Amino acid sequence: MKNFLILTKEDSPRMESFIREIITFLNDNGAKGQSAVLRKEDASRPIEVFDGCECIITVGGDGTMIRAAVRTVEAQVPLIGINKGHLGYLCDLDQTSYREALKRLIEGDYDVEERMLLEGRVVSEDGSPKSGSIVAVNDIVITSHNGLQVVHLSVDVNGERLTSFNGDGIIFATPTGSTAYNLSTGGPIVDPKTSLILMTPLNAHVVGMRSIVLDDTAMISARVTRRNQDELNAAAAFDGTTSIMLKDGDMVQVKRSGKTVKFVRLSRINFLDRIRSKLPY
Repeated sequence: MKNFLILTKEDSPRMESFIREIITFLNDNGAKGQSAVLRKEDASRPIEVFDGCECIITVGGDGTMIRAAVRTVEAQVPLIGINKGHLGYLCDLDQTSYREALKRLIEGDYDVEERMLLEGRVVSEDGSPKSGSIVAVNDIVITSHNGLQVVHLSVDVNGERLTSFNGDGIIFATPTGSTAYNLSTGGPIVDPKTSLILMTPLNAHVVGMRSIVLDDTAMISARVTRRNQDELNAAAAFDGTTSIMLKDGDMVQVKRSGKTVKFVRLSRINFLDRIRSKLPY
């Protein structure tokens, strides 16, 4: 690899200094780097990836890497993250290890791991679209917009009713997203290289209701309706960033995306080792 795009969520003097440090290191080792900022006000717009770019380096936390993956998905360029956040489950590198890692990338000593994405859209009760298709690296979540109101959800899979319940909402997660919101609500951890869809209810008012693992070919429809005469106040969130308000009778359609995301891997740490090192028991 010789051509890199560096993406960060902020343009503070401290971050700008670090980016210059990275670019200088790349230049000193026969490679080139360009940089851009993932500004919140442009969250729905793709990031332009220059011709010949071979790798995207994100500087931040997992959230920065997810936003970068979504906004560069059409380019299908592999990503690697330098962690300046908290957990950094997706980010393999930190400020002390990035030089050695970049040298390995330049020398071609790396692997690329491909992972599935979800794709969702919102449809009104009359069938008219309320949104285009939106991809998600981690999850698509339907929940009460104010966090206090119970919503009623009816979920169909491949045209057949699977479940119907009152609760705080529902999570549809990728294997990559199994260690995100899905994990914190009691959902299962699965190997991120697998291909499946996790469905985890949020505080369902049903005794014994648990997460369900669905085949990656499943076509899922989740309809929200108001309880009694309460005004519906719900939203569908894609990776916790793009959010669409839902009205009574609106449906969120979820399926596996035809696109994938590619992550550069330098370490030989397997899935179980990563779980042990990143998540406390």
